[in-house]
Amino acid sequence: MTLAHISSPARTILFPGAVYRRVPAALQWPPGQPGYLRSRQGMDEFAGKVAVITGAGSGIGRGLATRCAQEGMRVALADIQESRLAALCESLQEQGASVMTQALDVADAAAVDAFARRCRDELGVPDLLFNNAGILRLGETWSHPAQDWQAIMSVNLMGVVNGVNAFLPAMLEAQKPAHIVNTGSVGSLVAAPGMAQYTAAKMAVRGVTECLAYDLAAREAAIDVSLLCPGPVLTAISNDLLGIDPEEAEPDPGEHLMAGQPDFITPEECAERVFQAVRERRFWIFTHPFNDYLERKMRAIVQGEYPQYSEVVFDANLDAG
Repeated sequence: MTLAHISSPARTILFPGAVYRRVPAALQWPPGQPGYLRSRQGMDEFAGKVAVITGAGSGIGRGLATRCAQEGMRVALADIQESRLAALCESLQEQGASVMTQALDVADAAAVDAFARRCRDELGVPDLLFNNAGILRLGETWSHPAQDWQAIMSVNLMGVVNGVNAFLPAMLEAQKPAHIVNTGSVGSLVAAPGMAQYTAAKMAVRGVTECLAYDLAAREAAIDVSLLCPGPVLTAISNDLLGIDPEEAEPDPGEHLMAGQPDFITPEECAERVFQAVRERRFWIFTHPFNDYLERKMRAIVQGEYPQYSEVVFDANLDAG
């Protein structure tokens, strides 16, 4: 493996290979201007454009699909639960949306590649890509067999990687403004008890997404990247943790659930915050105010303190699914 030596005003950086001929200003530290990649305007007009959403059958994915359709986008929806996908498709088509659906296991790289080819053939190259599918299992760190770890990583981490690998080459070739949103979690930044598998996967998603942003910036590609870190959103995952029977849970949570969980937001409210962040070209997308906790967490890291548990973090992990 060769190393390319690159000098910036702050330091010399070594990168594998010869891909990086220089460090773009957006990647230099200290940054030359506030904000992240502000040299272009973000996406503001969505009508007629193409959105791809995995995990679209319920929760955050359903909220994103609904919002994309309301914006006049053509949508390609994927979910492993075909019945929920069909119901969503029917609902959106009744509203006049152009919808393509695919039953899909995002852990299957070949299947995701086939889905991407079908999207390009039927709708075109995506302008918005939401890698959103996710699953959750609870338990003490040592209580899960290897196959459980593999299942979580295959969906929550490799599902994102497979989506990027399948769709990004055509998006780069199209040379048009686009945006990729990977669904992480507050667990991408902070841990909670009983969530080792989920937290490990979501922290890995954060790493992948940050590296993806660097790589695209180094190419000066017109593609922005965001990491969605949802707080408490009423989804299929939160239904599990709240003890709601999946057979009785509705795709859109009712007011009776919201009444009992005042800090939770609906998937539609989450989608509104995501679209605002896309317009503003923000990398970090938080649906709830966690700045105080994150600042305390960073101070604890600098000072070498033992991790402290907060119920705020546990509640915040009731997110994508």
